[in-house]
Amino acid sequence: MSEQQQSKDNSAELMYVKCAYCGKWMDVKPGNMTWVSHSLCEQCLAKEMEKLGTLKKPEEPAS
Repeated sequence: MSEQQQSKDNSAELMYVKCAYCGKWMDVKPGNMTWVSHSLCEQCLAKEMEKLGTLKKPEEPAS
Protein backbone atom coordinates (compact mmCIF):
# COMPACT_ATOMS: atom_id res chain seq x y z
CA MET A 1 0.00 0.00 0.00
CA SER A 2 1.41 3.43 -0.87
CA GLU A 3 2.14 5.96 1.87
CA GLN A 4 -0.46 8.31 0.39
CA GLN A 5 -3.13 5.58 0.47
CA GLN A 6 -2.13 4.52 3.98
CA SER A 7 -2.30 8.07 5.35
CA LYS A 8 -5.67 8.56 3.64
CA ASP A 9 -7.02 5.35 5.24
CA ASN A 10 -5.76 6.43 8.66
CA SER A 11 -7.34 9.87 8.46
CA ALA A 12 -10.59 10.59 10.25
CA GLU A 13 -12.27 11.96 7.10
CA LEU A 14 -15.50 10.34 5.97
CA MET A 15 -17.30 10.20 2.64
CA TYR A 16 -21.10 10.10 2.52
CA VAL A 17 -23.04 7.65 0.33
CA LYS A 18 -26.37 8.77 -1.08
CA CYS A 19 -29.01 6.95 -3.19
CA ALA A 20 -28.70 8.16 -6.77
CA TYR A 21 -32.48 7.89 -7.31
CA CYS A 22 -34.35 8.97 -4.18
CA GLY A 23 -31.56 10.95 -2.48
CA LYS A 24 -31.70 9.00 0.81
CA TRP A 25 -28.45 9.16 2.82
CA MET A 26 -27.30 5.55 3.14
CA ASP A 27 -23.84 5.20 4.59
CA VAL A 28 -20.62 6.84 5.70
CA LYS A 29 -17.27 5.41 4.58
CA PRO A 30 -13.63 6.37 4.91
CA GLY A 31 -12.68 8.89 2.26
CA ASN A 32 -12.44 12.58 1.52
CA MET A 33 -14.73 14.66 3.71
CA THR A 34 -15.98 16.71 0.76
CA TRP A 35 -16.90 13.73 -1.43
CA VAL A 36 -20.31 12.17 -1.91
CA SER A 37 -20.58 8.75 -3.52
CA HIS A 38 -23.78 7.43 -5.07
CA SER A 39 -25.35 4.01 -5.09
CA LEU A 40 -28.92 2.66 -4.92
CA CYS A 41 -30.78 2.07 -1.67
CA GLU A 42 -32.48 -1.30 -1.19
CA GLN A 43 -35.92 0.04 -2.17
CA CYS A 44 -34.74 1.72 -5.39
CA LEU A 45 -32.62 -1.31 -6.31
CA ALA A 46 -35.65 -3.59 -5.84
CA LYS A 47 -37.76 -1.32 -8.09
CA GLU A 48 -35.08 -1.34 -10.81
CA MET A 49 -34.63 -5.11 -10.62
CA GLU A 50 -38.40 -5.50 -10.93
CA LYS A 51 -38.32 -3.36 -14.09
CA LEU A 52 -35.65 -5.61 -15.55
CA GLY A 53 -37.89 -8.62 -15.06
CA THR A 54 -40.73 -6.96 -16.98
CA LEU A 55 -38.70 -5.76 -19.97
CA LYS A 56 -39.68 -7.32 -23.25
CA LYS A 57 -36.87 -9.36 -24.75
CA PRO A 58 -35.90 -8.45 -28.32
CA GLU A 59 -37.33 -10.79 -30.94
CA GLU A 60 -35.05 -13.08 -32.89
CA PRO A 61 -34.63 -12.00 -36.53
CA ALA A 62 -36.39 -14.30 -39.01
CA SER A 63 -33.97 -16.48 -40.92
